[in-house]
Amino acid sequence: MKRLLTLVMALAMTASLAACSGGNDSSSSAPASSGAASTPASSDGAAAPADSADYKDTLILGTASDQDIMDGQNNVTNDKILRTVYSQLIRRNADSVIEGDLAESWEVSEDELTWTFHLKKGVKFHNGKELTAKDVKASYDRLLNADDPQRYTATMNYIDRCEMVDDYTVQLITKQPSGPMLASLCARANLILDADYIEKYGRDIGTKPETINGTGPYKLVEWNKDEEMVFERFDDYFRGPAATKNLIIQIIPEANSRAIALESGEIDIADGLNGEDVARLDGTDGIKVEARESNGQHLYQFNCKDPIIADTRVRQAISYAIDRHVICETLFGDYEGTPCTAPLHPLTFGYTDLGVIERDVEKAKSLLAEAGYADGFDLTVMTGNYAKSTQVCEIMKEQLAEVGINLILDVVENATFKANLNGVTPDQFKWGMFNMGAGPGSVDADEGLRRLYTTPTGETNENNYGWYSNAKVDELLNAAAITTDSEERLKLYAEAQQILYIDDPVGIWLNDRKNIYVMSDKVENFSVEVKNIVFFENISVRK
Repeated sequence: MKRLLTLVMALAMTASLAACSGGNDSSSSAPASSGAASTPASSDGAAAPADSADYKDTLILGTASDQDIMDGQNNVTNDKILRTVYSQLIRRNADSVIEGDLAESWEVSEDELTWTFHLKKGVKFHNGKELTAKDVKASYDRLLNADDPQRYTATMNYIDRCEMVDDYTVQLITKQPSGPMLASLCARANLILDADYIEKYGRDIGTKPETINGTGPYKLVEWNKDEEMVFERFDDYFRGPAATKNLIIQIIPEANSRAIALESGEIDIADGLNGEDVARLDGTDGIKVEARESNGQHLYQFNCKDPIIADTRVRQAISYAIDRHVICETLFGDYEGTPCTAPLHPLTFGYTDLGVIERDVEKAKSLLAEAGYADGFDLTVMTGNYAKSTQVCEIMKEQLAEVGINLILDVVENATFKANLNGVTPDQFKWGMFNMGAGPGSVDADEGLRRLYTTPTGETNENNYGWYSNAKVDELLNAAAITTDSEERLKLYAEAQQILYIDDPVGIWLNDRKNIYVMSDKVENFSVEVKNIVFFENISVRK
């Protein structure tokens, strides 16, 4: 608490200095109709700043892990924090409805290839510079540069280029008509950067506070890696100042420690708590639970470059050997989700209900024998980076032993996990299976399936983490990407999911998740979007 008071005092001093200097240091899923019909942006703004006499000036969230980088084109951690700092042309609101953000309106041409966005005027970056079409173009030029690709360049490569019409109008030109266009533009890759910062910092954007300049409700003023992030309200935010002056994100890896910190009043909100702690705290005096819909899932993905796992029959056998009901009932209660029924969450566009894959030990043994592994084999799994992942593996170890597979657990640190899912080659990747979180930021199957499971174009695993390859899946997902008929897209995705989930499985889907936040009952106006984007700018905390 002493450290917290010191931080708050430091923030106040920073604000005072910024005022004296002028704050201008530039160094420091509904589709739009075709044709020219204009779609208005939402006029909803941030909550009015809370009365300082009645409300705290600092909001503290306790979470499990730090952000890897504060750059939407390269961030792989989550969507939770990025939009405190950045904005984008369009976004999903708390009800998951697509609305304007930096764009006040947009329209698409009759041939469905040119999307024109009209920018709001007077939008300011945190250093005082006005946002113009130049910044939007620079952001997309960086994202779409195949010669120097960012993490999500391949995801957005259906866009051919970005053109400036004037200072407040830009056009995104697609190579072919695109069904998921608007949904995809809501994903984190589309957060708009400052053109000057792109030129100055390049790939270092988002690594330190001084490399970050956004148009969002807060500016990042201090970042102690794996400890905390400190944000200060940006009073010139175009939707209006945030309700609470300061925002602190504390990194508390252990779920039990986050629960204790909440109970003791050291933090205002905790996320990612164990179901047992959520159940215990639910109804506790002074504490409330906010369980919101999410499109997130947990799965164990296969390394398809492994010589044994490469065999479809082996992957099918592993899938049939696992009892998902037992895992979910033993480890995940109502707060943490139910068994998956597809490789997409029901809230994601394109979902098809394929049912829970039921355990069938005899079928698993038969498939292993057919593949030449009647006596089983050793299988190493990388785990440890998600809640209860080790306990999940311990149950899977018992279940797989019944079909002769010896599951060897390799519990790794979060840094090791991220490093091995960020551009390594098959000979550098030593595991046959690894745990993953899934849930597309676009809330659309194009990102949820095509980005992750179409055949990689190179040797490394930036997006297709397990080097999965199936020609029919490629055909179906690529066709769906250029189809604007929603019903036809659903048919294509249904066929692709049958292959990915059952016929030629890419992984073992375990549970559909919820967004669970436990907080002081003094927290007001909490809201979170299905992709776990928290609208921190609206939250206030009574004293």
